Amino acid sequence: MPDRLPVTRTFALLPLEGSWLKRYGVALLAMTVALAFRSIFQPVLGGSMQWVSISAPTVFAAWYCGLWPAALSTILGTLAANALFLTPYRPLGPSSQKDIIGELLFLGFCAAIIALGEAGRRNYLRLGRAHEMLLRSRTQLKFRVRQRTAQLQQTNGDLRDLSVRLLRVQDDERRRIARDLHDSTGQALTALKLELAGIERELAVRNPQIARRLSSTIETARLISDELRTISYLLHPPLLDELGLASALRWYVDGFGKRSGIAVHLDFRGEGRLAPEFETALFRVVQECLINIHRHSGSATASIRLSYGNSRIVLEVQDEGRGMSAEELSEISSGAALGVGLRGMRERIKDLGGEMEILSSGRGTTVKAVIAIEAGQSKAFAAPPESAALTDVPAADRPGVMGAAAKSATVN
Repeated sequence: MPDRLPVTRTFALLPLEGSWLKRYGVALLAMTVALAFRSIFQPVLGGSMQWVSISAPTVFAAWYCGLWPAALSTILGTLAANALFLTPYRPLGPSSQKDIIGELLFLGFCAAIIALGEAGRRNYLRLGRAHEMLLRSRTQLKFRVRQRTAQLQQTNGDLRDLSVRLLRVQDDERRRIARDLHDSTGQALTALKLELAGIERELAVRNPQIARRLSSTIETARLISDELRTISYLLHPPLLDELGLASALRWYVDGFGKRSGIAVHLDFRGEGRLAPEFETALFRVVQECLINIHRHSGSATASIRLSYGNSRIVLEVQDEGRGMSAEELSEISSGAALGVGLRGMRERIKDLGGEMEILSSGRGTTVKAVIAIEAGQSKAFAAPPESAALTDVPAADRPGVMGAAAKSATVN
């Protein structure tokens, strides 16, 4: 344990505040004690040094009790000192001019002491009251700051919850739209192609010219179907639900490389599947990182490293592009320059109990997300599915997933 610092205790004689009776009583008591103490040395001192015995209680009363108690105690003390210590040693008759001048000078000296003491006393009390007001204001300010901080934290928490809820709603809506595009619109286009193909076969002999035009229409319908399937898979890849994050990332990285021309290296290390919310969040973070690399970095390569075990999940996405300046990194760290994509990435990671940081230099940028998994926490992992079949994707469509993704020219 560290040694405790010694506590220094100081004694301060603070001015007395309160009732007038208390202040007068203390002043007269101090003068009485001084005269009693002087009387002890009366046989030795005789009629000399009687004013010294009055000076000390005068100074005390001027500082501690105030103006009028000090003046009263000084006058009464002077009369008592003349009667007790001076009269027995002075011849009978009126006081001499020297004695009168001495007493007047002493009273003037006492008046100066009382005036100075009263001025210092009032200044001290005024400073004390100002100090108390400052302390009260400081306490009120601290309370208000704590109150406003708590309100701000509550507001930030509510906004973060709202942002996370919006991201989840967005993912659910993407999944629903992707399913509708694949199941409804995709099947309708497939039926349209089959019907047009039948008409083409019937017209091939009777009207070859119209058959050729119809063949061109069938090819256009096929391209529309491929584009529609690509958009559906980019909105929410069925591989993510059926086979897990590893297969979905390999599919997306392969399609992204063909679309953008960026060589992407994927290093995936982990056993078993993660929970659906973890897989969806990590997939969206990787997706947003690759989109940012394609749009802003100018890098020809990118690398993705994802590993997870019993203690934590670590995701790193790195490029070799132009990087970001220190000012941009500072603004991003403070949240002042966060775009929609970066803010969504950070909110997804925070919702899972993790932290995300962005490191950048002139040789590239690295986005690193770490999600700690507490001992015994099972919600981050999911049991392997009973069937690994792509139930949402017809068997005839599966071989064309990569090809369709490669033909898409945009990254959603």
